[in-house]
Amino acid sequence: MKMLIAPMDLKSKIIEILEARNLSYDTLVNYLGVTREELDKSFSENTLEIRTLELISKELRIPLYSFFRDPDANFPYYGKEEQYYNTHIWAPSDINIRVEVDQMKKEIEKLKFDLAKKDLIIQTLENELKNKIR
Repeated sequence: MKMLIAPMDLKSKIIEILEARNLSYDTLVNYLGVTREELDKSFSENTLEIRTLELISKELRIPLYSFFRDPDANFPYYGKEEQYYNTHIWAPSDINIRVEVDQMKKEIEKLKFDLAKKDLIIQTLENELKNKIR
């Protein structure tokens, strides 16, 4: 079983998750109430406090234990709804899929809006045509 992930790997993973959620590293720094330099130093010197990890886990909506578990461990998802916590922070494919799904949802909403606009134009044209026929 693998032990703790190297500190820079942890920072890289946290940044990857932040980017997947359209958040910045500075957003996390502000949320934690520390400076960028302080957080970077904690990562590089492996002195990140458990309280800080807990705050990071809450902000990223990932369970605290996911920082310590084997990244290759396979935990099944139960139910069809998205869980509050994402337990697969070490799987790049999960992050990529989540980003793609979010992009698709945005595209679907845009298409629905465009379709509603076109329906309104069609309805307006049909009403004008009916008025001209009378």
